[in-house]
Amino acid sequence: MSFKISNLKCEYTKNPLGLDIKRPRFSWTLDHSERNQKQLAYQIIVSSNLEKALREEGDVWDSGKVVSDNNVNVEYAGKELEGFQRYYWRVRCWDKMERVSPYSEVAFFEMGPLKSSDWFAKWIRKLSYKTFLSEGDHLYGEYEEVYAAYFRKEFEVKKHVKRARVYVCGLGLYELRMNGRKVGNNVLDPGQTDYSKIALYSTFDITGLVEEKNAIGVILGNGRHIKAYGYDHPKLILQILIEYEDGEREFIVTDESWKVSHGPLMENGIFHGELYDARLEMPGWDEPDFDDSDWESPVVTEGPKLRAQLMPPIRVTATLKPVRMWSPKPGIYVYDFGQNFTGWIRLYVKGPRGTEVKIRYAEILNDDGTINTSNLLKARALDTYILRGEGIEVYEPRFTYHGFKYVEITGYPGVPSLESVEGCFVHTDVKKVGDFYCSNEMINKIHRNAVWGQLCNLMSIPTDCPQRSERMGWMGDAQLSAEEAIHNFDMAQFYMKYLMDMKLSQKEDGSLSDVVPPYWSFYPADPAWGTAYITIAWYMYIYYNDTRVLEEHYENMVRYVEFLRRNSRDGIIENLGKYGDWCPPGSIFSKRTPVEFTATWYYYHDVLILSEIAKVLGRDEDHQKYRELADSIKESFNKKFLRKKYVEQERSDVYFYEGTKLSPIDSTPTSQTCNTLPLYLKMAPDDILAKVFGVLVRLVETEHDSHLDTGIVGTRYIFDVLTEYGRPDMAYRVITRESYPGFGYMIKEGATTLWERWEKLEGSGMNSHNHIMFGSVDTWFYKALGGVTVLDPGWGRFRVKPFVPDDMKFVKVRLDTVRGEISVSWEKDEGHFRISVHVPCNTTAEIYIPIFGKWYKIKERGRKLIENGEAEVRSDVSFVKIENDHAVFNVGSGWYDFVEEYEPS
Repeated sequence: MSFKISNLKCEYTKNPLGLDIKRPRFSWTLDHSERNQKQLAYQIIVSSNLEKALREEGDVWDSGKVVSDNNVNVEYAGKELEGFQRYYWRVRCWDKMERVSPYSEVAFFEMGPLKSSDWFAKWIRKLSYKTFLSEGDHLYGEYEEVYAAYFRKEFEVKKHVKRARVYVCGLGLYELRMNGRKVGNNVLDPGQTDYSKIALYSTFDITGLVEEKNAIGVILGNGRHIKAYGYDHPKLILQILIEYEDGEREFIVTDESWKVSHGPLMENGIFHGELYDARLEMPGWDEPDFDDSDWESPVVTEGPKLRAQLMPPIRVTATLKPVRMWSPKPGIYVYDFGQNFTGWIRLYVKGPRGTEVKIRYAEILNDDGTINTSNLLKARALDTYILRGEGIEVYEPRFTYHGFKYVEITGYPGVPSLESVEGCFVHTDVKKVGDFYCSNEMINKIHRNAVWGQLCNLMSIPTDCPQRSERMGWMGDAQLSAEEAIHNFDMAQFYMKYLMDMKLSQKEDGSLSDVVPPYWSFYPADPAWGTAYITIAWYMYIYYNDTRVLEEHYENMVRYVEFLRRNSRDGIIENLGKYGDWCPPGSIFSKRTPVEFTATWYYYHDVLILSEIAKVLGRDEDHQKYRELADSIKESFNKKFLRKKYVEQERSDVYFYEGTKLSPIDSTPTSQTCNTLPLYLKMAPDDILAKVFGVLVRLVETEHDSHLDTGIVGTRYIFDVLTEYGRPDMAYRVITRESYPGFGYMIKEGATTLWERWEKLEGSGMNSHNHIMFGSVDTWFYKALGGVTVLDPGWGRFRVKPFVPDDMKFVKVRLDTVRGEISVSWEKDEGHFRISVHVPCNTTAEIYIPIFGKWYKIKERGRKLIENGEAEVRSDVSFVKIENDHAVFNVGSGWYDFVEEYEPS
């Protein structure tokens, strides 16, 4: 028997630094060689030093043996934690036979500043910045931005250093350097927030960089911290903690004693790009003994409250090589990277001093082979590098990023080659936790495009697009793609931060902005956008078993729902809808689905979820109150939109949800989305649900020839509805069609990410070629083709029920959950179906095996389970029932290998 504990995390992070959470939470997974094993109890110890942890001595906290099967987000309950202190922790568990595991390996968590008095540093800025006007955006017009500023400070260390940390926040963006080297691998730090409310600090371990004589340097850029959004010029706060071997602590902090100057990085802006003049470089500026006598002293200024940046930082995660290069005109060189992505290029160049190389970025090309930047709107997307003229020079930007597939270079000395540039893929470095692969290459390409598109739009906030003068945290895009993101990546800390952004953006009346952080102040949000607050918080509970999130945001979610209630009339929201079922085929605006329809549906959706949240939190009165409100809204919704019509050809009544009537002879004014949404939440009376679904089937299969006519809202739910009501084959056909409109059409037209529009558009309109708002389709691949669906919060119980298309031979799915790895793979050939499932410890699974023939026999590891309905009794695999041509089994943890032999019909 093998039984051990692994994957120790504190606040979803392995060995975090700089925590500012006073009661952090612990998670772990169990590895057990036996089937059907569960955790009976656990014991956590927290120690003040490594030696005590190794001796299994919990002098800070010893939970004792706690009878519980919970291994996710167990809250610290020991003595008050101290700022800047590192703590070591271990855990052991008892299995269901009451056998105890060894203690886990030692993990640690380290606290940062826990209260405002722990910050000894001051916010500082340059007294006067050189300014420039960038093109800005279509809402505010031109931006006033400033040249980058260089800050430095020297200090000496006289004793042996035990550890050294730096806590830093530079607004809008910063790069941290020490003794001639960059510190860490973060880029575009810190994460975006509403800087009038809060800013994020990062923590770096600089123990290995400290020498006897030291220099710390910081470059500040604009980022979003600009006047157009209501902020002032760049500012910095930083403090270094040095702990010596003898126990003494010393802080080096930002104050008036620092020095500041402009330098080679001049113009910089997220949309604008960069201007870097290497002739102005200051060799040694970030090293000791640099002559900064002509630098000025900074001034002390005010700054926002600080919170630890616990989500993964933005990093360069991959390097892409161009696949081809050509010259459409003399002196112009265009590179094709073969993939639409976010970031910038790294340029390798050698040439005369003063040579000016210009780099432009684009998603699409003109017919003559030049880049087409018309869809970038006001984003200049231009990086300029001026050579210093000394050997091979390497340049990459710091304080901008671009969305692109193509790069144009002009001014290059001579003719560049494919080796002259490489692409840097830049995004929030969330861990990949999901994998999907199947025998249908079209599905694989759609999945790949969704994954690329999602990563491209994780830039410390979930953005809509990465290329044009927008790149905002539109909440509609965020909520519609959230489940897809969770299936592919570890999104826990990312969404915890984004929920904080939403909470801070909420007005006194409870309203939210369509865009969060509200750099564009679009209040009140369309309910299909504002729902992100409740929807994402609920997903945090469903997928991560995070009840603290629900507690922390409950009152604010109530305020939001009450705002919706006050803005409804007789249960219908008439005036808050703006976008609705955004971007259906052939249109930006919803065509047949009224915005009051989607607004009211999301009102019901949010009240229904809020009632469940209240139930989870033990707020029984609120649960009942909002359950009754939801029922009232549903009644009003059906009264307003549900219609009955007698159809002569069918000699029966047809039930449908009414949309916009487009013509006097439009006898059944409805849409795919109008019927999908109430079917998803089962809003119609039970006896007519099937009839409403029949209308949806007709709209998809007959009226649109197995194509969608949905925008982003309808697309999010329609595949789930088709599958839930027994037509996954229709969902599969719609997804794999190569004709317009559809995902296959995008692939056929060369898309390497998902588009904003169903159409292939290349003009100056709203036509991003890298948008994630249609990425919700990817969830269906995991849930339907892989068959994996969470049933209990935190994957305490899940279902495996794959849909097996006739033309598909195999599927493989992996999900790294908070309980451990879930994997499902199936393959089918003539007369045989095999499905392998891994169920992690502390979970159970319902496994649905499709029955393919009149005669069948199912075995597991060679032992018969069932033959033609006659089941064998097994202690480790429990037969439950035959349901809709599926044999259903319950299993506990372990590896399972089912083989079905059948006689084809």
